[in-house]
This record gives sequence, C-alpha cells and structure tokens, in this order.
Amino acid sequence: MSYNEHPDKSNWEHRITTKIFSRNPAGIHQGIYVATPSGQLLARVNAGWPDPDADETLRLIKQAVSRYKQLPVNERIITELPDPKTDRLTFKQDQFTKPKGTLDLRVTKRGYSFPGMTTFDERHPKFFGIDRLWFKPSEYKQFIPRQLAANASVSIKGPALERWILHNHMQKACSAWWPEHIKQASLTSTITSISGDAIDIELKGTFHVKADSEWNTGSYQGSLLGKATYNQRTREFIAWDSVMYGKSTLGKLLPNAHVGDPSQMVATYATINPLTDADDAMVPSDWLYGYGLNWCRNP
Repeated sequence: MSYNEHPDKSNWEHRITTKIFSRNPAGIHQGIYVATPSGQLLARVNAGWPDPDADETLRLIKQAVSRYKQLPVNERIITELPDPKTDRLTFKQDQFTKPKGTLDLRVTKRGYSFPGMTTFDERHPKFFGIDRLWFKPSEYKQFIPRQLAANASVSIKGPALERWILHNHMQKACSAWWPEHIKQASLTSTITSISGDAIDIELKGTFHVKADSEWNTGSYQGSLLGKATYNQRTREFIAWDSVMYGKSTLGKLLPNAHVGDPSQMVATYATINPLTDADDAMVPSDWLYGYGLNWCRNP
C-alpha cells in the first residue's frame, strides 16, 4: 500500500516495482516474489497458508531460476545500476532514526498453547514476534539509582516503565493501549554489586492493564524479572537480560485474525540488540504512534 500510494511515481524504484506488478490487478502487492533486474516478474514463491510450505517454496524458486536462465541476457539485466541516493523511494519511516547512545533492546515474544488454537491465529506457539525497544540516555538513566551503592534501589516511572506495556512488548497480539489503561504498574531497579566501572542491577516489576476503548477491551496481568550491567564511565548499558511472563486476554476475537480462547500465557525476552546499525535497519514497530518523530529529534 505504501508503494501504491507513494506520490513520487517518477522515481526509479517506483517505476521498476510498478513494471514488475504490471499484470497484477491489485498493483504492487505484498508477498515474496522473484523478478529480473530488468523488471520481469518470474514467480510468486511464498507457498502455503496459514502454514508455510518450505518444500513448495523451494520448488517455485528453482522454477523461477530456470525461467531466468532461459531469458536472453539483454531482457533480464539493466545497463545502468540505480543510485541508492537518488533512485530509492523514501518514506516517513526513513526520518525516524536512533538517537546516539540509545539503549537498543531486541524483544522476542512467543505465546504458550491455548484451547482451540490453530495456525490461523498469529498467537499460535508456532509463531514468534521480534521487535525493538529503545530508550534514549535521558530515559534509561532512570534505571540507575542515584545512590551508587549495593542494595540501593529506584522506582521506575514514565516511558521507561510504560513503554513495556503501551508498545505491546508483553504480548503476541498487537493492541491499542493508552496510559489510562494501566491500572497498576511497578518496576524497581536495585543495585546488586559494583565492580570498577560496572554496576550490576536487578529489575523487578508487575503490571495490570485493562482497556475499555472502542479499539481495545483486552487485559494483561504479568511480571518482569531481569538483570543488567551499566558502565558508569561510558554511561551505557553493556548487558541486559529481562523476561516478562503473564496472561494476555483479547477483549474481542477478530474473525480474520483469531481462533480459540481469548486468553493466553505469553513470555517475552529482551536483550541488547546484537546487530550493528549498519546490519540492522529495523525500527520499533510502534515508531510512529508510540515514539513519534519528535522523540528521535530531541535526544
């Protein structure tokens, strides 16, 4: 949809993508496709739904490669390589960048078995979710008690507390949570030891959330437990491991997305993102409404 509605129709990336899908009544469409650099669509290769069929996908890819090899060279290549600086489409998301020094956590989510489940539902244990959770230095300072001594503790407030819930990092489904839906939430950071520049902390938290809006009537109740290490010389976290475990309940089952019991136990794991910025273009899924462009422009 973002491609179909992009205003810059003259851009090279838009033109080549439009050419690839020229015979598709829906225009540019989601899926996994194989195409030539010249813009010829060879095959749609994502097979099987809701259960992916790896064997059939491999067969379709091999079939597409065979078609590619049968084409004359002048029909399958381009004579001039596109320039990433001028020929690439840009979107609003490209303006959302990670502020310097951001604590970049990779969050992995997976739900447990629940009555009536099928793979039609994304909550099925067969599937897992990966997201990013970001805290700017001005936000993650809250995790460090002011008194740098063993057993010193601090109660976390604001975004460093709320973002775990409002951005759906505690459940597999994606729901519209607002601050007023948080009925009870506590997150405490306690220093367990100090060795040189390294400050080890323990994180403990509990959450109770219940929504009552037009878009969400679900609930969540669970806890968080974790540990992290902060380097007070470089003023950055060098280690982070935390888990959340709790009961997620959907207020309304959507016929095009959900099957089975509305309640499910969910576990999530957060750790420092092992990928460098150059290898990882992924931003938090809630970058637009959860963070906003002003968030990254004002570190």
